Amino acid sequence: MSITPADMATREAISDILSRFLTDYDYNSDRFTVLFSKVCKRYGFGNLDSSRLSSMLSKSDVAMNTQNLFLHLEPTKKGILPFVTLQSSDNWIHFRIYALLTILDKDCNLQSLGIRFETDEGDVEGTPGSHDFCHAQLCNDINRHVGGLGLTTSWIPESQPSIPLDADNQISLVLCMLTSLYGGAYVRKKLNPDRDLKEHLNKVRALRD
Repeated sequence: MSITPADMATREAISDILSRFLTDYDYNSDRFTVLFSKVCKRYGFGNLDSSRLSSMLSKSDVAMNTQNLFLHLEPTKKGILPFVTLQSSDNWIHFRIYALLTILDKDCNLQSLGIRFETDEGDVEGTPGSHDFCHAQLCNDINRHVGGLGLTTSWIPESQPSIPLDADNQISLVLCMLTSLYGGAYVRKKLNPDRDLKEHLNKVRALRD
């Protein structure tokens, strides 16, 4: 396994990056207000602000998903509201980002889809596995509140396909997740002014200058 443990600088960088995309959904759009209300009612999310996020990510292992704590990210251009929760173990060698994508259909019903972004799978000692690379895949279970009948699709392939990502550590995995939601140009615009993040952006091909 090529992923190394996450030091404090790595955790702080992830907290900083994700904080740039947080929102309180204070919009004039009635559709977003209705969507946000339906999501909270169905899944009972707890919200994380930037200061609480930083505190949680300082730990060697993170279990935001089991606590049903989600980051409320800003909407995409297509009207999707993403909600993100994190899980780590083995000092962040195993790191997962769960993204719940939500939208209202034409009848104003809530539709949801879960996607998991994760570092290499396998044994900490390096035992190879079928997903021995940073990848994304569909998922039908995030926690006991979000899973099974809680998601729109009754059956999805949760093992294959696993989609390889242009990531080799925890920070670039987060950047790949954000790029998949918002596109490279928008993510660069949000993060490029920060020189401390420049090195990380250049590791992801879609975010290079």
